[in-house]
Amino acid sequence: MSKRRKSNREEERRYPDSPDGLVVVASNNRAFAERLTGIIRLRLKETEHVKRR
Repeated sequence: MSKRRKSNREEERRYPDSPDGLVVVASNNRAFAERLTGIIRLRLKETEHVKRR
């Protein structure tokens, strides 16, 4: 049992920049949330423009 717990903890450490973490940071930091949403919107516009070609 202890080996499973250890491997699960290692998996969680491998991906510190998961989207869930970004959501938590954005909910606590308004300036970061504004920058993040701006970047996401910009990327979505770029992909829509590429799809239309």
